[in-house]
Amino acid sequence: MIYLNLLIIFLIIVFIHEFGHYIFARLFNADVTDFSIGFGKPLYQFKDKRGTTWKIAPIPLGGYVKIKGLDSIFSKKSNNENGSFQSLNLIQKIFVLLAGSIFNILSAWLALFSIFFFFGIVTFLPIIGKVMDNSPAFNNDLREGDKILEINETLISEFSDIPKAIGNNEFINIIIERDNKILTKKFDLVFNHDLNKFVVGISSQSNPFINRFDIRQSINNSVIFIPTYYITLFTFLKQSYNNNTLGDQLAGPIGIVKNADQMMLDQVRGVLFLFILISLFVGLFNLMPIPLMDGGHIMYFIIRRIFSNSLPEFITRVYLAVGITIISFLFIIVTYNDIFYK
Repeated sequence: MIYLNLLIIFLIIVFIHEFGHYIFARLFNADVTDFSIGFGKPLYQFKDKRGTTWKIAPIPLGGYVKIKGLDSIFSKKSNNENGSFQSLNLIQKIFVLLAGSIFNILSAWLALFSIFFFFGIVTFLPIIGKVMDNSPAFNNDLREGDKILEINETLISEFSDIPKAIGNNEFINIIIERDNKILTKKFDLVFNHDLNKFVVGISSQSNPFINRFDIRQSINNSVIFIPTYYITLFTFLKQSYNNNTLGDQLAGPIGIVKNADQMMLDQVRGVLFLFILISLFVGLFNLMPIPLMDGGHIMYFIIRRIFSNSLPEFITRVYLAVGITIISFLFIIVTYNDIFYK
């Protein structure tokens, strides 16, 4: 069941990406001749009323949307017939190429929103669960069960708001509720070198509050998650590069399959979370300016436009050669890591 769920995740992500290209191509009246999920000889196919042949192929490592004239964009003779990709203007071409990644990112956001909305957002109420011995809180008579209302003139609605309200301040002005009485306390904080910040010396209660069906919080958390994910990803890649371990960290489909039993894919939340992570990665990766990727195509068409669509043939050949080299290199490294990674 785990591996079936993993396969379904891959197929859905591929479908969503290619469907984005398909929708925008149709929106701009370009003819789409083929829509394939997977590569190889089709296991099943049919042609719709608009002339698109929909295919399911046996190798689930990707897919493609074949737009009329797209296969001739690098040749000397351009197909500028109505309905061809070449007949689109530059902005329309860019939108068609961007659409796959946009659909991946939007689908990841929708899955995130669903998790936060239906499964709930785990938060801890701003109630003190424990006071550390000899801490600023202990020395200034903060007690277990005190409800924190305000810190440094910032309202506190959940426990995670506390470090935000403290910031880099060495001093705290805290308002608490105890036994239906409002108390105000002011005292200095202690710098914790392990945490590299000033601390009060309190922890939350052990029982979290699960907030379900909150549209505003679900939208807010799901929107914040996406840039946080990308920042974390870039930080990780930068650190791996500095440690000279970047090549060892790369993994692909085989690596994911080998570690599938550790991803909780027998649970709905595990399936959704893996779908989110892969969708966000695929959405970003395809926008990188690597030749033959969507981002590389966008860069190529912009450069062609600068040269009034008369780009020297030598440049086109270099573009193709560089793209094939980079993609082949990445494929070899990823496959090697997938096979020999322990």
